[in-house]
Amino acid sequence: MKNVIVFALGRARYAVELRWVREVFIAGHVTPVPHAPDAVAGVVNYRGAVMPLLDLDAVLGRRSGAQPARAGESALLIEVEEMTAALRVSSVVEVATLRPAPGGDPELLIDSTGRQVPLVNPPELLARARQAASTAAGELEMALSEGSET
Repeated sequence: MKNVIVFALGRARYAVELRWVREVFIAGHVTPVPHAPDAVAGVVNYRGAVMPLLDLDAVLGRRSGAQPARAGESALLIEVEEMTAALRVSSVVEVATLRPAPGGDPELLIDSTGRQVPLVNPPELLARARQAASTAAGELEMALSEGSET
């Protein structure tokens, strides 16, 4: 059994363990970040701090290119070992204690409607987002250095 928050992102549903979630909030103005990886939908002002807004589908490789983020969308503030980011969501569905799906896959849970819901792993998610950002920064640096040589 896991204590989770179940959220929707478009038509898909996901769950994340409550131990990683610090807050659910409404994203204000979303500022696009030029040359950011697809995983970054933009940045938002969260209580005076600039917070990256992650697009889960892009981070998980389920879609290339982040969908344009809009002000007023919900977000989950997740924290893993001093690293904090906002995870873009369409809506919060429920906060519950859910059981694993039959078959023994620990990454699938059964929600209150009987649907299988994938469990998001925030440490892995933030590591993927960090790697994508590092790769994008390296590519940008290389492009800028090649441009200055001409």
